[in-house]
Amino acid sequence: MRDVTVLCSDVINSLGLVRALGEAGYSVECFCYGKSPGYIMGSKYVGKGLSFKSCEEAITYLVNDYPIKDEKPVLFTIPDPPQYYADLHLNELSQKFVIFNAGEPGRVVYWMDKFNISSLARKYGFNVPWMIKLNKKNDAVPKDIKFPVFIKSSNSTQGGKVDEGICYNDEELINKIHNLTSDNFIIMEYVKKAKEINYFGIAIKEHVYIDYNDVRERFRKDGYGYYNSFHLCDYDEFHQRMVDMMKETQYQGLFDVEFLVGEDGEKYFTEVNFRVDGEVYKLVPGINFADYWCKLVDIPQKKLPERLRTGKDSFYGITEVGDFRTSVLTGKINWAVWLCQFFRADKRMLFNIKDPLPFFIKIKDAIKHRYALRRGV
Repeated sequence: MRDVTVLCSDVINSLGLVRALGEAGYSVECFCYGKSPGYIMGSKYVGKGLSFKSCEEAITYLVNDYPIKDEKPVLFTIPDPPQYYADLHLNELSQKFVIFNAGEPGRVVYWMDKFNISSLARKYGFNVPWMIKLNKKNDAVPKDIKFPVFIKSSNSTQGGKVDEGICYNDEELINKIHNLTSDNFIIMEYVKKAKEINYFGIAIKEHVYIDYNDVRERFRKDGYGYYNSFHLCDYDEFHQRMVDMMKETQYQGLFDVEFLVGEDGEKYFTEVNFRVDGEVYKLVPGINFADYWCKLVDIPQKKLPERLRTGKDSFYGITEVGDFRTSVLTGKINWAVWLCQFFRADKRMLFNIKDPLPFFIKIKDAIKHRYALRRGV
């Protein structure tokens, strides 16, 4: 069993990755950055590690100070910024780790650009909303745009969710552009969605495995959902096009391909996440992708299996804090219904009776933060 290392931010999905690895028997070496990494580092599955203020500091440590071992640990990255910076330092990090990559430094970064990956998706016949890529310092906004539109950073490491939003007229669009944290952005057709569907996979040594998808029917109109139903994929022509598209990227690692289903019933491609997906822990009842990746990297290409061994055909997962905030506190669903779904879920992201400390640390940090706000600190 190889050593495993996680480079992550202090988001709840990072805890899910740690738990997916821990439940597979790994002792995780965790390098976490952000304002509140304590609850992740408090997981019983973290054997050792360090906390940092920024992703750049964490990368600098791994590049300059992390020792070279006889057997390279597997490096997992979550969310986008760790993968972005790791790819830029691919040559240095690949001397120390088995790392997600697309063959050369900066190539994953290229595919992380939403305009580039959308162009590839069109090549493989997927419906892609129209889009234009602009730089707010140099480019004028076309005058013939059909509203409403969705705007977002072309690279999520530079703007992320804070730059995303729906604009219904010219005034809203200009104000949104003015307040963007990123210079490079995309204006695209807004598709009113009925549901979200994400497909999860592993790409390794010219093999691409895509075995599960999740369906989210409860979400914010301008964002994403936290309550998921997971299902085994149909291995049909649509599935094969995803496999062929991922093979062309030459990517090696965990990924997910995201679609939304419009009110017209059509599937629209949105993006590929070239790193560990945030739902990786919720997938464990069906397949532990993180564990599989560690095992597959040591298998010669000719001996890789045609299909991975899967578990449950369908199951549920919930990111309970986010879902409670966006579903119960907004009155979208009754709290009693939500509780039933909470207990029905096969996997929960924060509350875990086998790994309880992160839950209590997170609650303590939330109380301290609220108290500080009241005091004006």
